[in-house]
Amino acid sequence: MEHEPETLASRLADWLAERFKEERSIAESRHEAVIADMRKVFAPIETSGGVDVSASVDLSASLGPEIAESTIIEPESEDIPPPYVRTRLKMKRSFAIGNLRRAGTHGTFGTFSSMASASTSRVGQPSPLSLKDSLSVAKGARTPIWHPSAMVRSYAFELFFAFLILLQSITMAIEVQYTGLQWGFELQYAGYDLPASQVWQHVPSFIQGIDVFFGILFTIEVVLKTAVLGRSYVKDAWSWFDIVLVCLWCLDTGLSLLPLDSPTLRLLRLIRLIRLVKLVRAVQGFDSLIVMTTALRDSVNALFWVAMIMLVVEMMFALLLNQVLMSLVQSGLQLSAEDEKTLFEYFGTFPRSMLTMFQFTLGTWVPVARILQEVVSPYFNIFSLLHKVTVGFACIGVINGVFMQETLKVAQSDDVIMMRDVARREKIHASKMKDFFRYADHSKDYVITHEEWQRVMESTHAQHWFEAQGLNMEDANAVFRLLDKDGSQSITMDELIKGVNQLKGPARSLDLLMMTERNAQLLSQVTGLIQNNGKKAPGSGCHSPTGTKGPSQTAFGFQV
Repeated sequence: MEHEPETLASRLADWLAERFKEERSIAESRHEAVIADMRKVFAPIETSGGVDVSASVDLSASLGPEIAESTIIEPESEDIPPPYVRTRLKMKRSFAIGNLRRAGTHGTFGTFSSMASASTSRVGQPSPLSLKDSLSVAKGARTPIWHPSAMVRSYAFELFFAFLILLQSITMAIEVQYTGLQWGFELQYAGYDLPASQVWQHVPSFIQGIDVFFGILFTIEVVLKTAVLGRSYVKDAWSWFDIVLVCLWCLDTGLSLLPLDSPTLRLLRLIRLIRLVKLVRAVQGFDSLIVMTTALRDSVNALFWVAMIMLVVEMMFALLLNQVLMSLVQSGLQLSAEDEKTLFEYFGTFPRSMLTMFQFTLGTWVPVARILQEVVSPYFNIFSLLHKVTVGFACIGVINGVFMQETLKVAQSDDVIMMRDVARREKIHASKMKDFFRYADHSKDYVITHEEWQRVMESTHAQHWFEAQGLNMEDANAVFRLLDKDGSQSITMDELIKGVNQLKGPARSLDLLMMTERNAQLLSQVTGLIQNNGKKAPGSGCHSPTGTKGPSQTAFGFQV
């Protein structure tokens, strides 16, 4: 029984050694297969030019000096690692070169960028206006941007027409200003001495021409979307909104050619203002604006009940003040005719009292308070101050708090906002890790070796920087081993980005669950090995650990 742990440990060590030999033989065979394939590829070069492929292969002319350096087949010697280790390291360097060339960010360790690099151009991609759009993935090759299909589905297409809507609003403002100048001249108002046709001579023709220009562009938008999107465009409510506006523009243009100037025609032109509602859809590409618009949409229920509470409170104070002032006036309060008229303007009827109380609560409360003080009695200052403190501060503060809570709730629950926030954090993390990788890679071989890692981690600045990212660097060597997934004593940029992102911060529930599952799998394998050994050698004294009083620990640290 005393030799039972040693027998179990020796059997487990033999099994692990056999597995290691098998893995090594497989790696060596793969390495030999790679060498054989390269010999076949460069066989014509070898026969024509007498190039020895086994010694070195000059690929600098076709692949570039950096990649060629990483693919040279070096002769074996005692100081060079085994073939399978060298092959793995060369593959890591080749992949690292490609990742570094696709990185797109530049910087130094002394100026770690706090913001993500400019993202890939979104031109040619559909605008993520919903969760379905955000999760959709384009299939096949990307269509050029000048193609109508890609152009209509691009986010730049939507932004362009949103910009046209803003320009059309500016032209409508110019038209309103022109009409106001003419109205002021007809009223002979001070400062409006000339008719609008003399102040702005070319404005009518400009407005007419620019209106036709905008109408043609919006018509082209509807035609292109109908031709490219088909049924999906017709089924969208926004599409019918655009179609109706284009039809109304055609009707307005046709009627404007006739000698008509009716109020109906003017009202028809004002319908163009509804096009500004389309800007609500255009702002879906900006996080801050989408939070505000979505919060306004989702806070309608809270807004209704807030309005009801404010209406009841203001109605109570309006009725109270109206009755008190009417009683004072009818009881013989000495007021002049002008003061009594002033009280009537503010508190004479119920609508006037309601308007005065909302004015008292939301804005200019000082004039109303001074009228009550100087015309009626100074004791009304107590009422004015109490109303301002209770209703003006407390109620309005609660209302603002409710809307802020609704806004935060929307930002935390909206799918598009959450996904964009995660993507933005990933870009920032990748940008910082790329800057650190370029700083730590002193040899410029597109991998960080263990020596380079130790040299960088000797600086407290680097340790503090990683701690600011949420990764404790008390044991930098342990962190290096965790980042080096394949055990090649080097870290690529991809390993650095993914590894630090996984290691930083506290342990998550997913990490604990994965560790528990791996421990369970390892325990199951060791238990199966013990049972198999017990079946093969029943007389060797190696029994199942289920009969022992406590867990027995092997030489490898496993408790079974």
